[in-house]
Amino acid sequence: MKLLRLANQVGKSADLPRIERLESEMKAVVAREPTSAAKYADYRLWIPFNVARIGRLELYDAPPLRLMDIGCGPGYFLAAARVCGHEAHGIDAPAGILSEVENRTYSELLAALRITPFVSPLLIERYVPLASPLRDLDLITAYWICFNRHRQDDEWGAGEWRFFVDDALSHLRSSGMLHLELNANPERYGALQWYDKPTLDFFQSVGAVDRNVVRIRKPLLPPAP
Repeated sequence: MKLLRLANQVGKSADLPRIERLESEMKAVVAREPTSAAKYADYRLWIPFNVARIGRLELYDAPPLRLMDIGCGPGYFLAAARVCGHEAHGIDAPAGILSEVENRTYSELLAALRITPFVSPLLIERYVPLASPLRDLDLITAYWICFNRHRQDDEWGAGEWRFFVDDALSHLRSSGMLHLELNANPERYGALQWYDKPTLDFFQSVGAVDRNVVRIRKPLLPPAP
């Protein structure tokens, strides 16, 4: 019931007529390219979907947290987190990197969900530190990750992931958590689906791995002498 109420609250706080106009505009794109970003205009699907993410992370009843969502896209997760009272910020690729459909869909939804001011353009690159001023975060999330060059010939391996994780943890406060959800690439990884063996070994050495979900908690700092 709590999550149902949250879904209703997110809808009430959004400009639903604006989203519905976008949904109408994007129907032909969805029919032609069902996996494109145009699908996110279906708010009846994506608001509950992201409210469920809030539930899995137990954010609904949590005290106010500072969090950053990497690759926030249309912003539904951020909108739900902010309705819960969290200080939620997002980053995603700059407009020049995104497709025309992505730019149109994301900009309209971020505006309709009233979270445009909390989202910044930032490209995630291999072996490059996150150029974000946000520090002392409680939580960093990244869903359906593509910044790792997913399905490209140079998809990230253990070395790139180690650099990224170490850098991301530097933006977290002591005991803060990094939550990753990877996209599958069974053609490359076979039965492991989401990573090669060295990458899986690395993830397991620093956190908990459940299929495509990786959770890494920053160690508690020792007390000052």
